[in-house]
Amino acid sequence: MRRRIHDTVPPMRLLTLVSILLLLLGCKSNPVTDLPDPLYAKVRTFEDVVRWGALEKMYLFLKYDPEAPPVQIPPGLDNVRVTGYEEAGRMTEISPGRWAQTVVIDYVLTDRQVVRQVVDQQVWVSDDEGKSWYRENPVPEFR
Repeated sequence: MRRRIHDTVPPMRLLTLVSILLLLLGCKSNPVTDLPDPLYAKVRTFEDVVRWGALEKMYLFLKYDPEAPPVQIPPGLDNVRVTGYEEAGRMTEISPGRWAQTVVIDYVLTDRQVVRQVVDQQVWVSDDEGKSWYRENPVPEFR
């Protein structure tokens, strides 16, 4: 007995529909979508600051403590040219109001044309239910 092409079409449509539904359900369970919008914006802004070479502005992402001595920006940041910024893992929630992410930053020391890499373990914290975020740990050192 010969099968006609149109006899196999309904199972193919069903297979396609099931595949699309599984893909959509997989996207819904993505933990990155749980990332608070203000944190996402802060982390992307930090990334832009590093990528575009305004490295002295990294220190603006640290929590301001009026009782602590002012943060000293190290000399020589103008000698660093960032050539790559790549997330090594997803942003993960450590505890409520506290998230972590690992980033690999490639850079060149322009005076010596030396290529280097630093792994940046970022910890982001909010003290006001996620309205504002700051970086809890020190910014990476470029040596």
